[in-house]
Amino acid sequence: MKPKFFKILFLTTLLLFTPSSSSSLSASLSSSLSSSSSITIAQQNKYSTFIKTSCSSTTYPTACLKSLLPYATTVKTNPRKLVTAALSTALKSANTTLSTITQLSKAMKITKWEAAVLKDCVEDIKDTMDEIKSSIKEISRIPESADKSFAISNAQTWTSSAITDENSCLDGFSDGKVNPIIKQKITNNIVDLARVSSNALYLINHLSV
Repeated sequence: MKPKFFKILFLTTLLLFTPSSSSSLSASLSSSLSSSSSITIAQQNKYSTFIKTSCSSTTYPTACLKSLLPYATTVKTNPRKLVTAALSTALKSANTTLSTITQLSKAMKITKWEAAVLKDCVEDIKDTMDEIKSSIKEISRIPESADKSFAISNAQTWTSSAITDENSCLDGFSDGKVNPIIKQKITNNIVDLARVSSNALYLINHLSV
């Protein structure tokens, strides 16, 4: 038994420590990893380029790039997924705006007038969120829809309504009776929301099926 054991041990040691075998294995592994990385980088560049090209013609290209580039690997080069990502970004922005309004109404001493304005704005943003959700649903139905153009038309209508409600909220702060600090913070949020919503509408308008 001993000779056989030592023979196996010797062969194992030889395989592990033979320079040519080791270097060959390392080279093979390195080549494999390099090839894999190249494909990944190439794909990532392709997806990022698709986002950049799509955003270049939108109403607010900078806002479009900032909000959608993180979704590049999810969107890939799919226009419908790009629209869904744009709408999802708008929904997230609306939720942030709603949270900001709620926090300000609790953290600061506000007048009855300001309370009324904030309440109206909350309702507008809630409506915006519902409308964006409806638009997302319409876009998700496109692959199975018998009338794809109708689904897109519905998404356009919902998104346009969302933008109208956003502007309605903003109009409420045009009066000088609102605290400048409150007005500025909420206006900044609404402007960001309106921009990503407008970009989403642009992408919907140019969605071909």
